Amino acid sequence: MTEAKAKLRETRDRLSEADYQVGYFYYRQKWYPGAIDRFKSLLKDDPGYTGRDGVYFYLADSLVKVKREAEALPYLERLVEEFEKSEHLVMAQKMIADLKAQALTKPTP
Repeated sequence: MTEAKAKLRETRDRLSEADYQVGYFYYRQKWYPGAIDRFKSLLKDDPGYTGRDGVYFYLADSLVKVKREAEALPYLERLVEEFEKSEHLVMAQKMIADLKAQALTKPTP
């Protein structure tokens, strides 16, 4: 059973990697609404995807780029909580600090 679960995870990761690559392509092309949709869909369809750290980071950055900072913060915080050795960890921590500082200095309507 353990081997079957490992094979299933490997298979799901391959399928999800294709979605991730499409989302990342949209991100690099600066088409952030497409990247956001693809990344959110990936997280919904495969919450156990092993590359979630990249999804969280690029999804959050895309949300920041379209001025949806409050929506981005939870994804960055999840990245920091779930992935201690992510290549995106340092940037995520910096973005969290920047977003929180920005929220403190933003005038209330």
